[in-house]
Amino acid sequence: MADLEGYKNGEVTFIPDRLISDPIVFRGMTDVEVMWSAAIGAAVWVPISCLVLAFFGKAMFGLALGAGLTLLTVMYAGKRLTDMKRNMPDGLHTVFIKKWLQEKGIASSGYINKSQVWDIRRSKKVERVIIEKEDI
Repeated sequence: MADLEGYKNGEVTFIPDRLISDPIVFRGMTDVEVMWSAAIGAAVWVPISCLVLAFFGKAMFGLALGAGLTLLTVMYAGKRLTDMKRNMPDGLHTVFIKKWLQEKGIASSGYINKSQVWDIRRSKKVERVIIEKEDI
């Protein structure tokens, strides 16, 4: 019989190691990732669809269209996040997203992404001061 997940040679592996990670809820995303992608999708698609359909006199239909586009965004984000998280440790994709947002200037996460050399900024040579010993 093939080894099942959580079993190794007929014994249960250490359970707390498997309980630390967040459970997968939808298309490879955790509940927090689903909520963030839904919130961002709704914040983008509902106003755009309402404004576009307002020109045709159907602004309220824009809510339904925005909700549908939000669901498509969640599905697409699930595919992209699953590809991003593949073969990586847990939580590393959030580091990449935060660093990308910091590079674009959207949010500051406190990551250092510049390589610099420390300098004492002296323009002239420092002269040594000679101290004479005092007689006691």
